[in-house]
Amino acid sequence: MPMANLCIIGTGYVGLVTGACFAKLENNVICVDCDEKKIALLNQGKLPFYEEGLEEVIFEAKANQKIVFSTDLKKAVESSDIVFICVGTPQRPDGSADTSFVLEVADKIGQFQNGPLSVVIKSTAPIEAIEQVKQTISVNSNHPFEIVSNPEFLAQGTAVRDFLKPDRVVIGSKTKEGAESIKNLYTGFDCPIIITDIASAILTKYASNSFLATKISFINEVANLCEKVGANINDVAKGMGLDRRIGPLFLKAGIGFGGSCFPKDSKAMVDMANGAGSDFKILNSVIEVNERQKKVIIDKLKKHLGDLANKKVAFLGVAFKPGTEDTREAPSVIIANKLIEEGCQISAYDPLVKDISLLNGCKVDLASVPYKAIENADAVVVITEYKDFCDLDFSHIKSIMKQPLIIDGRNILDSAQLSKLGFTYEGIGL
Repeated sequence: MPMANLCIIGTGYVGLVTGACFAKLENNVICVDCDEKKIALLNQGKLPFYEEGLEEVIFEAKANQKIVFSTDLKKAVESSDIVFICVGTPQRPDGSADTSFVLEVADKIGQFQNGPLSVVIKSTAPIEAIEQVKQTISVNSNHPFEIVSNPEFLAQGTAVRDFLKPDRVVIGSKTKEGAESIKNLYTGFDCPIIITDIASAILTKYASNSFLATKISFINEVANLCEKVGANINDVAKGMGLDRRIGPLFLKAGIGFGGSCFPKDSKAMVDMANGAGSDFKILNSVIEVNERQKKVIIDKLKKHLGDLANKKVAFLGVAFKPGTEDTREAPSVIIANKLIEEGCQISAYDPLVKDISLLNGCKVDLASVPYKAIENADAVVVITEYKDFCDLDFSHIKSIMKQPLIIDGRNILDSAQLSKLGFTYEGIGL
């Protein structure tokens, strides 16, 4: 594979993983960010967030002098053949994607471009943003450039593996030359490489995340029905998942999806459909179901505890999924806010999360060990599906709780064992 000089703009999850993995593949990479503290941290060999395997990849790349971290965007653009835009596209109040950071970067690229360049959009941005990027660069640049869409399909907690061993690579470009320049970066990858137009590449990303969100909301609706008719959602999901046309992934009932992708991308796709005059009824329902599912925990707690005022509820897990410290759109945040409104005291344990922001400056007491969080609790709620939670000493847990109540929001615990120990146990759809 020919070595390329790459500029990665943005050192969040996508940018840092992209830069580190391309450096591992022997490319020369400059990762740029306007956040001086973040760049200083990276230059000290520390990561601004946890992602499994990423620290080792960056350490190796730095040792091989394949990656540097800088705040100097001008120098990075001038010394690169390909620029990847990996900045955030946060959700606006109306659900649309805010592309202001993308366009701000495009303006700088146009100012600093000093020769032919491929500009690759990895940020999840709507279709119309691509033309805006092109126009913005053109205002300041007299040099030729290609605009390419190369969406990321990284899952937090497995992002390094997802990049290096992807299910597919999608490249969208108006020209064959633009597509080939990016395809060459993936030479040797053992997966299909799809070359398509820019709109199709972008929609592939949005549709993929929205479909996975749909599977989650669907199985949660089935779980709610199971509780009413006396069925077991685990058995139902297993029976469904063995059908090759369906598959078992994302058929795990629980308290809904969160994170930086599924909620934001599904709402952005609805906004995209509305803008195109299309009423995306299914996806609107997916979003509604997901928001409603988080309230299931509140209802179950009230069922067993009655008035929640002055009750202590302990969360096992805070992040939206295992293997990450990310609490963006996490069910824990929504549930905690609602419980605090009811007058509850919230304590929590998560192996990675060190802080959680709630409404009105409210705080959750984050314990360093799970037993400390659970002490004197009226109820324990499983929020994040860490397997280690199954190995806790539940006899000890029962002895330190005010009431032996467990609400398993992820259906990971052994209900029969807990019942034998004297717990009142409730899962989702069981």
